[in-house]
This record gives sequence, C-alpha cells and structure tokens, in this order.
Amino acid sequence: MTKLMVLSVVAALLLVHVKPSKGRIAPPLCWTDWFDRDDPNGQGDYEDLKRLRKEYPGQICPKPFRIQAVTVFGNIPAEDTGHTFQAYNTEVGFICRNEDQQFGRCMDYKVRFRCPCFFPPECNPICQ
Repeated sequence: MTKLMVLSVVAALLLVHVKPSKGRIAPPLCWTDWFDRDDPNGQGDYEDLKRLRKEYPGQICPKPFRIQAVTVFGNIPAEDTGHTFQAYNTEVGFICRNEDQQFGRCMDYKVRFRCPCFFPPECNPICQ
C-alpha cells in the first residue's frame, strides 16, 4: 500500500512538470545541397541568406533549423579554422569579413542548411 501511495505521488509530481504536447510532430530534417556563391576576394566571403535566396530561389526553406559552413577546399568546419565570423546563424547566414581576420583574409567557404525533408520536393537531401 505504501509503495502504491509513493508511486501515485511521484506520478502526480511528474505530471505537474511535464508540459503536454500540442499534437505537433516535428518534421524529419535534412540538409540542403551546399551553396558557394562568393569568394573571399575583396571584402570577404558572403554566404548570407538574402543573397543565397536570390541566387538559388526556392532551394532554402523559409526558417532553417541549422547552418553548417565548411571550407570549399578540404571541407574543414568553419569553427576549426580560427577565423572570426560576422555572422554564422540561421537568420543571416554566413559572413566572414577579411578585415576581421588576424592574417587578413578569409578562406573560401560553402554552406548548407537543415530544413524539413520535404522542402523543396525536387531536391534530393540526405535525411538524418
């Protein structure tokens, strides 16, 4: 009887702290293709969402869940290069300015975004 009462109290406490789901199921997420629209010549490497969407219409979902940037040569993750980034997020995209670098120049980067697998239907993303 005591065990049943303890279990009831624990269950009640858990229910108080667990928020009910709103009935939404998260869509499966996939990576887009890689995008490389700019080179680091001039001011830096600008793989920002505004320009990417203009050059690759309909290929990036409206609200990406993640962004990934790697070097074009060697596929080195951006965070391992030691560079400073003006932007590296899902709202702006990726911006590496030459003036912010200790040695004066960004590497050439490419980016991809994590979107719902079924956006756009014609792309062939790798689902994970």
